Amino acid sequence: MRAILILGSIAWSIAAFGQEAAKPAISVDEIMEKAISASGGKAALEKMTSYVAKGTLEMSAMGVTAANETYAKAPDKRLAITIVDGYGDVLQGVDGKTAWSKDPQGGLKDITGEQLAQVRREADFYGTTRWKELYPKTEVTGKEKAAGRDCWMVKLTPAEGKPVMHCYDAETFLVTRAINPGPGGVDIPVELSDYKDIGNGVLSPHTIKVTMPEMGEMIIRYKEIIPNVEIDDAKFAKPKE
Repeated sequence: MRAILILGSIAWSIAAFGQEAAKPAISVDEIMEKAISASGGKAALEKMTSYVAKGTLEMSAMGVTAANETYAKAPDKRLAITIVDGYGDVLQGVDGKTAWSKDPQGGLKDITGEQLAQVRREADFYGTTRWKELYPKTEVTGKEKAAGRDCWMVKLTPAEGKPVMHCYDAETFLVTRAINPGPGGVDIPVELSDYKDIGNGVLSPHTIKVTMPEMGEMIIRYKEIIPNVEIDDAKFAKPKE
């Protein structure tokens, strides 16, 4: 009996050792601190008050390349416009409280529920530095490969809505991949690359690839991202029917 108890104790000790060894060698706070520094630093990020990004959106499965414009303004306004020849304009806007979308086929719609909470988080201009407020629960889930490089996977859980996974390059600590919750419980992977200084010491990705279920890949290629542009609040207001 004593031998069994001793063996049981040894087994528990080994299991505990294995669990301890499996803990990530880096904390969420350390990753986020390095990520903020890699992006240009807290001071540079918080000196920004707005930006305008212009480029193209490629939808390979449909053989379409459209013009794309994104407007963002602190603290929580955002407007994305995709101009598709022969179809019309596709818009999604957040005015700080409400959010909406508009396209030639579906018309004007309010964004509500968990999706509203998600687009409002995405519109948070200082979300990079306010991550603790946006995601009260966080954890490092381990190290994985992304685009052939090691990265730290961080699970970010908001107060409302489903968790988001971010992949931080283990060397540069820039975000190279995100996995966002999509409609119907389908994960939507987003790959970010081609980071460049936008002229004020802040690094921003200029290529974003989104893989949508049933639609394939959509690639945004920004030709320019201009910081601190004067943008009227009316730009983000919900349009009339």
